[in-house]
Amino acid sequence: MDEWKGNHYGNILGRKTLVASHGGTCSRFTFSETDSKMNVETPTILQGVHEEADTLLAFHCSNVNGNISIRASDTDVLVILLGMLGRQIQDDRYQPAKKIIMDCGSGNARRLISVNDIVAALEMKQTGLAAAIPGLHAFTGCDYTSAFYHKGKVKPLQILENDEGGSLIEFFSRLSCINEPSQAKAEEFVCNLYGMEGESSVDVARYAKLLQMTGKIDQNNPMTTVKKVDCALLPPCSKTLRNRMRRAHFVAITWGSADSANPGSGLSPTDYGWVQKDGCYTPEWFNGPAIPEQLFQGGEMGDDRPSDLHESGDDLSAVLDDAEEARPEAPWSDDSDSEMDEC
Repeated sequence: MDEWKGNHYGNILGRKTLVASHGGTCSRFTFSETDSKMNVETPTILQGVHEEADTLLAFHCSNVNGNISIRASDTDVLVILLGMLGRQIQDDRYQPAKKIIMDCGSGNARRLISVNDIVAALEMKQTGLAAAIPGLHAFTGCDYTSAFYHKGKVKPLQILENDEGGSLIEFFSRLSCINEPSQAKAEEFVCNLYGMEGESSVDVARYAKLLQMTGKIDQNNPMTTVKKVDCALLPPCSKTLRNRMRRAHFVAITWGSADSANPGSGLSPTDYGWVQKDGCYTPEWFNGPAIPEQLFQGGEMGDDRPSDLHESGDDLSAVLDDAEEARPEAPWSDDSDSEMDEC
């Protein structure tokens, strides 16, 4: 930082304004051509407490006038900026006053990406989609949260693009707010992600998907067909999904307040699906026992269907019957499932 205070760097800086942060202090460099002097300021408006550079960049962008160029290749940075501009668009008082360009890649792969143009394209698809992107990214896997196995990012985005009612877009937009998110909407989205459209319970979808993979379960030896199943290909159960949603909520809140001086202030990861162990935060995958206790009552295997599934009544039976009838003749594989999901 001290090196850039030299006046001889004025020819490089020219009429541009350089904003740099180091050691918790943010400085603004400008060069005066009149007296050939480098001016260095530490404006109060640019000082913030950010653990990650990703949110700090967004904070500086929100407090700098004029067009902005950001040299970064991190997806999280783009996602945070999309959400920030998306929320600004929703404000009736919003007046577009700056253009944000991301300078990505290196060598022949170096590209200039207009964040404003991406926001405009997303809003043409669905109103409010840009503001929902940070929540969607955090929920489907980022640097802090796990991803859904073999699901990627394209299909989750397509689900929101086809969200005619806008309820899922609203869910992911509100994931950046402090209020408790809707577990029901999270389950609806995951059911759609795993090709179980029309279903609203991940527990029912998980069981129905298991039947698609194994066929009808043998009551006398229920584990016969289950042993060869890769459970990572199943939707998460409701207990696991709840803690996943809480972790995504924590990340989305931090990203959603990236334009503030202290994002995520007062939040504790242990209140959002993490536990502290040996000085590190690790995911708490679910609360309670891993296997229902009723399976081992009297030392014998109980009913192979979880008790909460019985409460669904006739609707559950119809779902399970449809799942059995839809079972393909050929052995199930992840590739065949992917093909069906794309149809």
